[in-house]
Amino acid sequence: MDISFDSIQLAGEQRYNDIVAFHGKGNGDIFVQESLVPFFLMLMNVQAAHPKKTTFSLYTPTSQLYSASASDLKGRSRKSQHQHNCFEFTYVLEGNLYQIVEGKRYYYPTGSCCLMNRNTLHTEEFSSDYTCVFLSISPSFVQKLMNNGRPLLFAGEQKLYQNVIFQFLRQNMDDSATDRKDFLDFVPKITQNEQVVLVHQIFEELLYTMITPDYGASFRLLELLCRLIGILGDPERYNGEHVTAQSNVESLLFSRIDRILSERHGRVTNAQLAELLSYNGSYLGRIVKKYTGKSLFDYSMTFTMEYFRNQLLTTRKTTAEIAAELHFTNLTHLYSLFKKHFGVTPKEYRRLYGGRRP
Repeated sequence: MDISFDSIQLAGEQRYNDIVAFHGKGNGDIFVQESLVPFFLMLMNVQAAHPKKTTFSLYTPTSQLYSASASDLKGRSRKSQHQHNCFEFTYVLEGNLYQIVEGKRYYYPTGSCCLMNRNTLHTEEFSSDYTCVFLSISPSFVQKLMNNGRPLLFAGEQKLYQNVIFQFLRQNMDDSATDRKDFLDFVPKITQNEQVVLVHQIFEELLYTMITPDYGASFRLLELLCRLIGILGDPERYNGEHVTAQSNVESLLFSRIDRILSERHGRVTNAQLAELLSYNGSYLGRIVKKYTGKSLFDYSMTFTMEYFRNQLLTTRKTTAEIAAELHFTNLTHLYSLFKKHFGVTPKEYRRLYGGRRP
């Protein structure tokens, strides 16, 4: 049986429409998602092959809503988009998310994030499997994050207050800024294990705080969000970029290409890359050439050779074992590539430079 929002009772006798309201705009293909609470967190799980199993759970400090059909969310299709009266973080916990923002399609792999400005038109596609979390924060809640304009006590706080996210929020707080069509885009530099430790833990603590609040929970939410902003805004951990409606998508695509090559140690074909990013393979090759001066194959080999070199120096694995990890069957070809990069064979490199071996 389909579940309608009107029939779902929440803790505190609230309903979905007491938390979020949708208003049609223009020709009916655009919706304004109006948040009626200063802060909420929503988890959405999408199963592309089973749309009816696509669900979400929504949490506010006073209520929780579970397992409503995400297909009922308005403004979620290629022909229908939505905008907000608040700022929205979208973080991909698992899988690959595609978003259309102001008519352009963007790829978000696991660990990536964006901060959407108010009134920026966008929609999440249901074309791939993913689990993501949305954090919706109102301008009034942002003011609390910024200590309502009062001086901060510690120098370290002041440094965080100057990061790219706080700057973005400050610049867009005024009502005169609500027509700006932009967002912040974040690609992780940290590993997926580090993401779990640093970022996923924050979301778990946010949920736990809202489900089991005690005195001080309001301050804890602010502290957790500041921690999240600090991690995302740290250039050592995330590559952040300010994107406008007029921005060239190529720089963002190159960031995605770079991340995929890093995760797969360079072992990805042009066809696989094209499928992941939903762009023509030749076009992606030209982007790599533009930003690196190298072909996709040559650039990908820099990641492969770096992984090979690192394994030689830090493990007891044989060269054949490392080659198998990298899915090379022609060892002669691999050794030739290694010598081209480092001037010596893998065996000679290990003998010359030794390194830490467990």
